[in-house]
This record gives sequence, C-alpha cells and structure tokens, in this order.
Amino acid sequence: MPSQALERALRERVGTLIGEDLARVETEIRDALESPVALIQEMGGYIASAGGKRLRPMLLLLAARLAGYRGPRSIHLACVVELLHTATLIHDDVVDQAPLRRGRPSANAQWGDDASVLVGDHLYSRSFAMLVKDNDRAVMDTLARATVSMTEAEVFQLERKRSGVTTESDYVRIITQKTASFMSACCRIGALLGALGAEEVEAMTRYGLDVGVAFQISDDALDFIADQDRLGKAIGSDLREGKRTLPLIAVLERASAGEAERVRTLLKRRTLVPEEIDEIRRLVLEHDGVEYALQRAHRYAEQAKQDLEAFPPSEERRTLELIADFVVDRDR
Repeated sequence: MPSQALERALRERVGTLIGEDLARVETEIRDALESPVALIQEMGGYIASAGGKRLRPMLLLLAARLAGYRGPRSIHLACVVELLHTATLIHDDVVDQAPLRRGRPSANAQWGDDASVLVGDHLYSRSFAMLVKDNDRAVMDTLARATVSMTEAEVFQLERKRSGVTTESDYVRIITQKTASFMSACCRIGALLGALGAEEVEAMTRYGLDVGVAFQISDDALDFIADQDRLGKAIGSDLREGKRTLPLIAVLERASAGEAERVRTLLKRRTLVPEEIDEIRRLVLEHDGVEYALQRAHRYAEQAKQDLEAFPPSEERRTLELIADFVVDRDR
C-alpha cells in the first residue's frame, strides 16, 4: 500500500477505534501541564501545542482495547507515558543541541538549556506523581524498568560517540534500550489493564519492542532522505550530532578504504559545514546505506505482525498491524 494511502487508512481506523480516547488524553496532558510557575505554564503550552504522532499513547490505548479493557485508566496512563516521552525529548534536544523539534524551534532553542532541563525534570516528576496515584505495582515496575533502560542507553551512546566506534550490534543495543523498550512498556501496560494471560502479555510486549526497533531504524534512515518539513527536524541532524546510525554504519563497512577514512575524519570534527554533510549523505546513498537500513526495519516490522498472531483477528489487531507497516513506510 502506498505510504499516503497507508497513513489515511491508519488515521481512519485510529479515529474510529480510539479517537475519543486520544482527545481525552490531549485534555489530560494540557491539565497536567498547568502550573502556578509562569515559565512552566508557558513552556508547557508550547510543548503541548506541538502535538506529534502520539504514537506511544496510541499503542497503549490499542493494546488495552485488544486486551478487552475500556475503562478510564488507559487514558490516564496514556497521558503518563506521553509526558515521560516529552521529558526525554526535551533532555535529548539539550544534549544534542538540536535547533528543531517537530518542525519548530526546540524548547532549548527558545528558552535555553537551563530552563529546558528543569522543565524536563518537572515533566518526569509530574508523570511519576500521576503513576503513583494510579497505584498499580506491575505498571510502575514496567515503566521503571523502561526508564532505567533508556538512561543506560543514552550513556552508552555517549560512550560510543566519544570512542568514535559504533558497531551495528552497538547500534541495535542502543535503539532497543532507548526507543523500543519504552514503546514495549506502553504496549505491556495496555495489556496489563485487561484480563490477558501471561503469554499474551508477553506477546504484546514483544510486539512493542519489534515495532520500536523498526520505528527507530526507519527514523534514522529518513534523516538522510526525508523532506525536512515533513520530518520535523533538520535533515542531517544525526550527522551534526556525531551519531552513527545504521545507514552510516553500513556505508563504513561497504565503502572503499579511502571513502571510509574520509567519513571517519569528518565525523571527528566538532562541527560539519553543509557541504561536508552533503558529502557524507551522498556516500550513504551511493552505497545503499538507506536501503540496507530500511530492509532491516521491514524485517522487524514483519516480526511485530507475527507477534500479534497470539491474538484472534479484530479491528484492534489489524490497526496494530497497520502501525507496524506505517512506521517503516512513512512518506519521505
């Protein structure tokens, strides 16, 4: 299915199944960002209005429905995971000195690193306060494990960046712990809300992990080829930040010795000029680094759909299958 048709089909299904729930999540997010501190209120409003795919709340809500749950806790917990996710994005942008987020100036570009770190901390604290109010030990354990995994991955990624060497195995470890573990937690929480058996909960947990890896590989590939306005961040931003993602790792293995050494030399520089970024992107495309990465992403997406075979056919299962397709076939 062409990417635009896939996106339309997914949007229609999501709107029908959980559109009202997502609207309630948006309302709860805005309420959670209210504060008597003017700067928190201002930045919170800016962050909330940025929107985004809301993929993580979507996964939690769909997993809960697949598990047979229809109560209010799924909306509350969907808000929790989105606040946590937003906090990680704010902190990531500070670390990476990213100028854009979702097509607009990032929080750190608007208000500075100090305010961004503190407001990110506030969102972490707010989400965990809401989690304590929900008071489900299994849910709290799931999110605690995921956040520990994410922070470990961030530090490991920094280690690899400073060493100048990131293997494909390192890369998969980083994105599994950093991105996929949190999506997996969202799916697991949704499954825990229903009356599923242990095997089904684990199947949903695996689905989230596989979708998360597929999503991140695809996202990293798009950094080399996507339209900047659609992607919502500066093209080549991973290169500017010195990150070695899968398309680049593949090229370093496939290119000639001279080309690979040239790329490594450029990546050691503190800053890259646009012409140098274009040079690296050209080599990535010439040596099919993007194609290789997207092939890997498709394999993870197919595995995610196989994970769902633990459940009988339903509208929720079909929608989760479409999400697995969408994360790797997004419009470039």
